[in-house]
Amino acid sequence: MRLALVLLSLACLGGCNMLMTKDPLFTRADGAGAQPLRPGVWDQDATDQCQVDERQPLASWPSCANGFLVGRDQTMTSFGQQGDKRVSNSTHYVMAAGHPMVFQVLLSSSMSQMPLPQLYLYAAVRPTKFDERGRVIALTSWPVLCGPPPPADAKAPDGKSPRSGTLDPVPGLTMDASANDCTTTSQDAARRAAAASEAWTKPDGFTSSHWVRDADR
Repeated sequence: MRLALVLLSLACLGGCNMLMTKDPLFTRADGAGAQPLRPGVWDQDATDQCQVDERQPLASWPSCANGFLVGRDQTMTSFGQQGDKRVSNSTHYVMAAGHPMVFQVLLSSSMSQMPLPQLYLYAAVRPTKFDERGRVIALTSWPVLCGPPPPADAKAPDGKSPRSGTLDPVPGLTMDASANDCTTTSQDAARRAAAASEAWTKPDGFTSSHWVRDADR
């Protein structure tokens, strides 16, 4: 999924004021009442930088594209380029009910060319369009942040490195030792942060995606 890849890239860059947990906060039971994503091929909304013929098989889309597959078993599969090979990566997700809904995705080494610890990352999701069965076919999403961005001159605990994590975390969230990211064991804290993060997210941090067709490729 495009959002999963965005979260992955931020995590690989050392994080950026994001909620991360070693253990999942939500289970499938927390999705009860949430409008499900319609299975099939999805795509990020078009941009001037990347035009895609969505009629073509997903695996043949250009490398700039951000298409992904939503499975019926709460998995998401994305396609990317590694050298001269086109590869796919799958991960499990949970869409927890609420306003906004909270998207939880498992980050694993299978999604990267480098070793990664098992982490769960989070984003807020607001459906913007539904099909005749009430399934989500368009959405807007943004990362769950720890709190408002720090001042530009804020320093990490070592007093030297720039600080990317907030100085004022959402109640219930705990900053890590580097003060770059945060964690929690509280669903309520994660939900509060998801709602508040909309105001803290920069315009280029929002992702809009839409369902394309019922298919597995």
